[in-house]
Amino acid sequence: MLFATFPESSHEMVSLRPIESSDLQNWFNYLSMPIVFEHTSWNVHSPDELAHNIWLPSEVTPSSPIRFAIALRSTNELIGTAGFHTVMPQNRTAEIVYDLSPVMWGKGIATFICGLLVNWAHSHVGLLRVQATVLESNYRSARVLQKCDFEREGLLRSYRIVRGRAADFWMYSHIISLPIAA
Repeated sequence: MLFATFPESSHEMVSLRPIESSDLQNWFNYLSMPIVFEHTSWNVHSPDELAHNIWLPSEVTPSSPIRFAIALRSTNELIGTAGFHTVMPQNRTAEIVYDLSPVMWGKGIATFICGLLVNWAHSHVGLLRVQATVLESNYRSARVLQKCDFEREGLLRSYRIVRGRAADFWMYSHIISLPIAA
């Protein structure tokens, strides 16, 4: 299992592409907005802290996380990101992540990209389980997952430290039955 290909977006407004160094300032700008970080675990203080997400094909391993830029088709400007972390090839699982600039909220973009990545992960990457964790207060993200047919499994109490405090997260999963390769 390896993220060797990129999913292609058929959405009329946005495409997916590798994250580039020129994207970091835009990404940081919206991640720094209180309306964004109050319901997420983001805690970045500079664009440089996001640099580890720049696509470097030479460093990809089967368990490497991968994150794509969600870019406007008209300008190629980053307006969000989506991808996978906590990739476990031996179990054929990964955790999906996504974020979007608030100016793009309510347009169905997060739901479209989440659905696209889940289908791609199952059909092209071979993941059996795609999971997601959502801060208990992040109703928007929970709604995206529900629209993409994720099932809420339960509350993970004090699951992660968020800006110095233990926080509760909901666990969601999207499971597909695929033949298991020997």
